[in-house]
Amino acid sequence: MKTLTGYFHTSYICKTMHHGSLKVKMVESGADHRAFCEFPYQLYQDNYNWVPPLRQTETQRWSPRHNSSLSARFVQRFLVSHNSQTLGRVAAIVDEAFASRWEPGAGFFGFFECVNDMEVCAALMEQVHDALRVHDRNSVFGPVNLSTHEEVGLLVEGFDIRPMILTPHNPPYYAALLERAGYKALHEFHSYLWTPEREQAPVVKRLVRAAERRAGSSGKLFIRSIDVKHWETENEKIWKLYNACFEDLWGFVPLSRREYTERAENFRKFYQPEMALIAEFDGQSIGFGLALPDLNEVLAHLNGRLWPFGLLRLVRGIPRIRAARFILLGVLPQFRGRGVAALLAARMGESILRLKIERVEVSLVQASNQRMLRVIEAFGCQRIRTFQLFEKNLTI
Repeated sequence: MKTLTGYFHTSYICKTMHHGSLKVKMVESGADHRAFCEFPYQLYQDNYNWVPPLRQTETQRWSPRHNSSLSARFVQRFLVSHNSQTLGRVAAIVDEAFASRWEPGAGFFGFFECVNDMEVCAALMEQVHDALRVHDRNSVFGPVNLSTHEEVGLLVEGFDIRPMILTPHNPPYYAALLERAGYKALHEFHSYLWTPEREQAPVVKRLVRAAERRAGSSGKLFIRSIDVKHWETENEKIWKLYNACFEDLWGFVPLSRREYTERAENFRKFYQPEMALIAEFDGQSIGFGLALPDLNEVLAHLNGRLWPFGLLRLVRGIPRIRAARFILLGVLPQFRGRGVAALLAARMGESILRLKIERVEVSLVQASNQRMLRVIEAFGCQRIRTFQLFEKNLTI
């Protein structure tokens, strides 16, 4: 097995080959990298609901200076083309921290984009399987875009809805292609819609009132917004909470301080302090909630470019955003069952109303996360999209 050091790997058995009339190539050159990054903009140019990410963001995603997640993972990227026209792309990924914690011997495929052609899909996935076998992988999960902290899963329901920020979107035919390639759905995730007029279940009101009474009587439980004047200190608290609150959730791997900081800094200019909440008990941070303005409302009109007028549109558009994604809600295990999650969600709802947010998506929620599902359903949220994570055994 090869040592997993560095970030891009080109020591693969075959760097360029042909699959029938198709050319299969490992990403090595600058031209290959540009083709890899540019392909989604070509594939989705007529897809009304796809939101083009900023090209600058996509470029930085593959820069180890901007994305330290690359340094700890094996990554090989592949392109399939015909007559110099790109028809598909994919990446083979080994995240040993995930494998050792959850699925020994597993690898990922990610960044999968493909025309509706089984031969193209087969050519892509054969490269992934061969690359992972070189590194002694016996199974493959995907799509996972580098790590389980990034986009995970394939959209299988809700294609007519524009995706919110940092959520997957893909054509309806992807699932059928993967199934024909021998994959099967393993885990399911959902997105839920909450709007201010939705009625809460009586149990929510009781839980919130009970938590409020405990907070008032003891004076020890307190929900507050993040203090932007102490950005570093506050993010240190949230980073520790993030790693502690979700450690028992399938697929979770602790995030390094540098990885967390990179993510926090990416959204520092856009987030609303009122939508970043910390729960404290007797001075100890015990839980948190985070929602982000849905930048896709603005990005949808920029075609992935900030110049020449995109930056101006972005700056002008952010104050007009009327949607948000409730991305994280966590409570330390020893403080669960006391209404803290419900109280955090209720306070988030109050903040959202003050900010005149009209729609909130709660996502992505694992179908097996019963604690979170109970809170979501109690708040009257409607399920609107479904995603699936696929698996294939590489030993058969």
